[in-house]
Amino acid sequence: MTDLTEHASNSKIRRPLAGQVHDVLSEMLLSGALAPGDRMSMRELAEKLGVSVMPVREAVTRLVARGALSVAPNRAVRVPVLSRAEFQDLTEIRIHNESFAARLAAAHVTPGEEPRLRMLENAFRDSMKSHDVREAVRTNKALHFDVYARSGSPMLTEVISVLWLKAGPIINLDVGQQVRRSRNAASVENHRKLVDALIAGDGDAAAAALAEDIRSAADFILSRDILGRSEEEI
Repeated sequence: MTDLTEHASNSKIRRPLAGQVHDVLSEMLLSGALAPGDRMSMRELAEKLGVSVMPVREAVTRLVARGALSVAPNRAVRVPVLSRAEFQDLTEIRIHNESFAARLAAAHVTPGEEPRLRMLENAFRDSMKSHDVREAVRTNKALHFDVYARSGSPMLTEVISVLWLKAGPIINLDVGQQVRRSRNAASVENHRKLVDALIAGDGDAAAAALAEDIRSAADFILSRDILGRSEEEI
């Protein structure tokens, strides 16, 4: 299991407990702090978060309903390992929704917002030069979700958040792997094109840059053959 203790110690769990536990677990999935195949018991989660098992059970049930977690017969909580076919399907759905969000966002960016967008872009670029995997994952998520929030569509942003609950652990296999260094330049360039397009108000270019960022990451993950296989693929 990845960084659970750190996330728990940095999180202030307040009432309603189930909602707060859900937020903590969601952030761990979104940021890639949990990896595909990670397992944990509900009691372990409760102890780390300093709460009883009941709110953990409620939070896990919500995430299971969204396909972000699964529960084994022995009640162990597990981060699902998607098959290649499932991951490819998820990738296409992400591209459709997230590129649309980028297109919408381009219509809402004002000149005064350029400094923040450049700050987020620079933070991501700088993180890719370091060996701090968690910072690279964090800055990637920060830039993406800043763009989605600018779409002006809370419902679309919510849809994207649900998709990222499934994609977050896998995104970490791309952004968080040292072996990907050979394609860092492409990631940085895609983010630069995205920010340039947003500032220029070019929705088509923003959508294209966002789509290329997702697709290039997916191609890298698929090339490493680290996903599961469905019965049809075996």
